Amino acid sequence: MMNSVRDATSLKNSQPTIGVLTDREVLLVDTVGGKRALRSLLLSAEAHRLSGLLDFLWQAEVTTIWVWPATTLSRTVTCADLEQAHPHWEVVVHPHPHETDRPICALLWPRESVHRGTRRLVLAFPEHAGWGWELSDARSLLATVTYLDQVLGRPLYDAPDLVAHQLLTELAGKQSASRLRASPVDLPREEPAQELVWRRPLTLVEQRERYLHKYAHLSLALEAGRSLRLGVGEAEYSPNGRAYDGRRPGIWRTSTERAGSVFDGRRLPSGLDGEWMSTSQIQCYRDIGYQVQVREGYCWHDWQEVLKGWATTLWQAGERLHTDSQRFRHGQARANASQTITRLANLGVTILAREPTAGGWSRPEWWASLLGSSRAALFAHLVRLVRKGTMPVLLAREALWVVSNDPDPLTAVPGLVTARSWQGYAVGYADPLPLASEVREAFRTTEDAGQLVQMLDTLARESFP
Repeated sequence: MMNSVRDATSLKNSQPTIGVLTDREVLLVDTVGGKRALRSLLLSAEAHRLSGLLDFLWQAEVTTIWVWPATTLSRTVTCADLEQAHPHWEVVVHPHPHETDRPICALLWPRESVHRGTRRLVLAFPEHAGWGWELSDARSLLATVTYLDQVLGRPLYDAPDLVAHQLLTELAGKQSASRLRASPVDLPREEPAQELVWRRPLTLVEQRERYLHKYAHLSLALEAGRSLRLGVGEAEYSPNGRAYDGRRPGIWRTSTERAGSVFDGRRLPSGLDGEWMSTSQIQCYRDIGYQVQVREGYCWHDWQEVLKGWATTLWQAGERLHTDSQRFRHGQARANASQTITRLANLGVTILAREPTAGGWSRPEWWASLLGSSRAALFAHLVRLVRKGTMPVLLAREALWVVSNDPDPLTAVPGLVTARSWQGYAVGYADPLPLASEVREAFRTTEDAGQLVQMLDTLARESFP
């Protein structure tokens, strides 16, 4: 229930932490009597000046303020304004990497405050940070950042690239620092496919169905990374591939044939899109009926689950969002938070291969292993679906589309979203897209899967805004 608080003095028995600043008020979450409550503080006349605003927020004991996009403060404040805001404040400003006069966030302490080191004030500017959240009002922003704080246990007021690097370093880098100094393998320039994009025409039976459902996966890289064995130490080069044993981590050049597998690119997607594969990818492809011959490669005798902490933390955060609907009730905020976790995962993957001069780890063999295991995880999901009689009609961006006569997305594909052990999938369209003539025609005439996805998502937004 919304409680309206008209002055800061009524907060003296509570401990507010996160708030959203508009031109008129601060909407915040605080704890009163052991329960979280939503409150609002009308800004005083003095708070319409930056120095007065900082004093107002400090007295209200708010620790993190997210500035609502398009407010006067978000549009006009510069890094220089914050650095010179008040002679009694110490300020650390994080500027936008390309618009250096625009702040992404600012950390502030009163210079003479006895609380320095235990308390600070943070101003965060999501309009400049580039998270890309869909926000309808201040409450949706407050719910988004509160959910992320709850599931990740950390604030996300910096830019996405920086937050992703911090997460990967803290959750994986500390335990693997010595291994990061090992000489990486100089892999060939051919890169394994990072995303499987595929579509097929609807069958005559499917054209008579009534609904199109979308299911989006949180992150196949996170799913794979929780148990992925990554090679450490020196790699062994096998010029003929005989060192492949299906157990040791490795990157291998292969020749692959479909050999009668149902994953032929017509009825189901094909995996025949590159020579170089990870150990787990080769195992998966053989399991689905491909004939895979290993020609050469690199393998490691020693291995560690280097990414387990990073992948598990983000995976469990996504799982909480999707399985605890009573706690995370705001649908738009829940979607924003889930998309943020997916983005952090994707950025973490790119950091593995990126050069150190660009803030990366320069481990292309780890990157290739993770992508190969992600592809194996996708085909494992597809195998389970096919065995239960579900044939996807479209795959892209780690999501899949299915036609059905069942309007309920939770039961249209049994067990995909509601499995006892969460599979990483969530409903993409809250209401299914009617399989109208426009949709059927799109499947018949649109050859490019990416364009088809864009068309379907647009129709879904227009039908159910």
